Amino acid sequence: MNSIRRFFMLGLLQSCLWLCAPAVFAELANAQLRGLRAHTVEGVLRLEEDQIDLGTAALIISRNWGTTKTLHTYRRKIDLIAEEIQKRLQQKKIPFDYRAIPEINQYLFQELHFKSVKTADNPEDLFLHVVLDHKRGYCLSLSVLYLAIGERLGIPLYGVVVPGHFFVRYDDGIRRYNIETTAQGGIAEDEHYIQTFAPPADHKLYMKNLNKRQTLGCFFNNLGNSYSSVGQIEQAYLELSRAVQINPSLSEARTNLGNIYLRKGQIQQAIREYQESLRILPTDSKTLNNLGNAYMRQNQFQQAQAFYLKALDLDPTFVDAHRNLAQSYFRQGQIDKAMVQIRAALTLAPENGENYLLQGRLFLDKKDLMAAQESFQKALLYDPSLTAARIELGNTYLDLNRIEWAIEEYSAAARVNDSMGVHAWFGLARAYHEEKRYPDEIAAYQQVLLLDSENTAALQNLGNAFLENDQLEEAARAYLKAIQISPHSGLYYNLGVTYVRQKQYKEAVEAYQAAVRMEPNYAAAHHGLAVCYYYLKEKQASLKHAKQAKSLGWDVEESLLK
Repeated sequence: MNSIRRFFMLGLLQSCLWLCAPAVFAELANAQLRGLRAHTVEGVLRLEEDQIDLGTAALIISRNWGTTKTLHTYRRKIDLIAEEIQKRLQQKKIPFDYRAIPEINQYLFQELHFKSVKTADNPEDLFLHVVLDHKRGYCLSLSVLYLAIGERLGIPLYGVVVPGHFFVRYDDGIRRYNIETTAQGGIAEDEHYIQTFAPPADHKLYMKNLNKRQTLGCFFNNLGNSYSSVGQIEQAYLELSRAVQINPSLSEARTNLGNIYLRKGQIQQAIREYQESLRILPTDSKTLNNLGNAYMRQNQFQQAQAFYLKALDLDPTFVDAHRNLAQSYFRQGQIDKAMVQIRAALTLAPENGENYLLQGRLFLDKKDLMAAQESFQKALLYDPSLTAARIELGNTYLDLNRIEWAIEEYSAAARVNDSMGVHAWFGLARAYHEEKRYPDEIAAYQQVLLLDSENTAALQNLGNAFLENDQLEEAARAYLKAIQISPHSGLYYNLGVTYVRQKQYKEAVEAYQAAVRMEPNYAAAHHGLAVCYYYLKEKQASLKHAKQAKSLGWDVEESLLK
């Protein structure tokens, strides 16, 4: 960080006159805390503030995430670091105050080589056992280690949070220094954090000295994100709820809890959390964008667009907001407006697969199949894991009658075995149908139903494939199951056709009658009734339905009209 002032020069501080002999520390400063005996997160949170041991609390959380070593093993590692620093301070007659900071930095960052990771993308880097094992972490996890060392030395250190960042502060009531753990303990002025992270002025939480419970609240916020990133949504919800309960003024916790509500489909709760977050930090473009996403989930496009536009006013380079705004226009059929926004997103991020995926869908809507094909291919070039782009490319090849190419893309998508599997197998079934490969089509629809047993479209098409393959009993079972889930006239008609093929005319009549009850002007069903009644020798009923079918435009055989 260019703005960080490294004015704690080790040689200068060691030359300071210290007249009083330092006390001999028989034990670390935290030795009597009841928090050392805590075994659960709930047990930590029941403690009085002055009895919490932050290092122990962070290690309990690490244990819950998963580690083969014991809490005591890692706590001993922290104790050994603190004891070595304690010994050096005593030997050099350096007091346990702000003058100890260079010694902590020297040992932690220069000799033990703890370092900062560039981004917080890896959820593992939050946890104290990972920090200790791999000597790496990001702003919060390195700061928690630094604070744990400080509490063992009895040095007045506090966690400090700003939007999107966390650091350590020394404050003894007379002197105050901000310690940046991502810059090897360098010192930064308040102004650096105010300019870089723009915390709201006079806020209850931001830029203030946090107590240990509040620091844990920040930790729970990041912990919730770690669980979310590995798909443990309920655990993420629990941790983020704790974060909000402890630090209700932490806008990031509100936003992240809103994200979990959105993933759980609890849209109103998500909107509430986003609105609370924006009351705290109204200039947070990411939360504005997420609030737009929540309204999109409710098909409230005007509200969604308003928040996307606010996000872009604050940050015109916000790629996701451009893409989401394009999606909202697309959903309303405003293709030209959508194209403007997706091109803006591509200008800002020309190697973003999601941008090309949406552009391809827009080209499909405009019936420009070659442009759509090129967009989907670029999406996969920049993000080969983008299964949706592979399926859309398969759809495009199917429209271009390049069946073998479509089968190749659908098959590759199906092998991924992710949430898009239903669409991949469905597309594969459609491609097999075009080549009249009915056994393969049947097998593909059966795979769809393994993933989504109540997919009525797959059941109906499976019945059709069975019918084409002359597996009439299997076809009837597929139609009947689809009818149980979501009855409609087309299903009853197909069931009637299946019964006719089996010469089960009475059953066919029941199916066709159900179809015309649901759709009185269903010409094909009336014709089916005419045929069945003919074979059942009910001539008047046959003639009645034959005439009705003809009046609705069906080409009726003359034999049925006599």
